[in-house]
Amino acid sequence: MQIELINQSYQEGLEEFKLKSFKRKWNILTLVVEGEYAITFKETQKTLVLRKNEIALVPAEMEVERSVRAALTYYHIAFYAQADHPFYLAAVPGKLNIPQEQADGIFATMKRAFLLPDNRELITHTVERVFVEHYLSGNGAKARLRPLSEEVESAIRYMRSNFEKKIDMDELAERVFLSHSGLIWKFKRELNTTPSNYLSILRLRHAKHLLLNYSCSITEISERCGYSNPFYFANAFCRYAGMSPTAFRKHHLKEESPQPEKSNEIYKNKEL
Repeated sequence: MQIELINQSYQEGLEEFKLKSFKRKWNILTLVVEGEYAITFKETQKTLVLRKNEIALVPAEMEVERSVRAALTYYHIAFYAQADHPFYLAAVPGKLNIPQEQADGIFATMKRAFLLPDNRELITHTVERVFVEHYLSGNGAKARLRPLSEEVESAIRYMRSNFEKKIDMDELAERVFLSHSGLIWKFKRELNTTPSNYLSILRLRHAKHLLLNYSCSITEISERCGYSNPFYFANAFCRYAGMSPTAFRKHHLKEESPQPEKSNEIYKNKEL
C-alpha cells in the first residue's frame, strides 16, 4: 500500500478547535491519546466519539465538523493513500476496528516516532500498519485468508518455479486439472485476481529484487523475469511501481552502487 505523508502533528490538552469544520484533499488519521473527540460527517450526519487509544479515518474530500468533549491529546496525520488498494477500501470513514493489543503497539510506536527529528519514514510505516490491522480484523480479510484450494496452490507453486519462462495459461490449467475458465474462476474467487495478473505480480516483485541487489541491465532483468521484450517489461514495471525500472533503482539506492551479481544464485533463491 502506497502512503505519501503530508504532515503530522501532536496536540496536548486541547480544550477547543479553532477550525471546527473542514474538508481536505487528503486523508486524515486521528489517534486519541487522552480525552474525547467528536466528529460529525456532514454527508450522513453521523457522529462518532473517539476516546483513549481509538483511531478514526476522515477520507479525502469528506466534509466534517469536530469538537472537543474532554481535554484532548491526540496525533493528527495527513496523507495521500493508494485509493484502489484493498486495505484502504476496507477502511470506511469513521472509527477503525483495531484490536486493543495492536492499537497499543501503534500508539507506542507513534509516541516514539514523535521524539525523533527524522520520523517521516517511521510514521509512514505506522500509518500503513493502521490500515493492515484494520483490514485483518474485518470479515473480508478473514475470507481472503482462508486456505487456498489445491488447484490454486499448485498453480502458484508452478508459477514461482518457472516465471522466468513463458507460461501458457491453457497448459497451466491442464497441469492442475482445470479448464482455462475454471482456473480463472478459482483465482478470482480465492485471490480476487486472475492467474495472468498473479504471474505478472510475481515477475515484477522479482524484478524489484534484481534492481536493488544486482547490477544486471534492464534487458537482462526483463529476460530473467519472463519478458521477451524489455520495452514491454518497462511499461509493465512502470504501471506496477509508479516509475521506470531505472528510476526505481536510482531512487531506492540513492547513488549507492548495487551489489555485484553473484553468478546464478538469483535463479536458486528467488526472493519474492
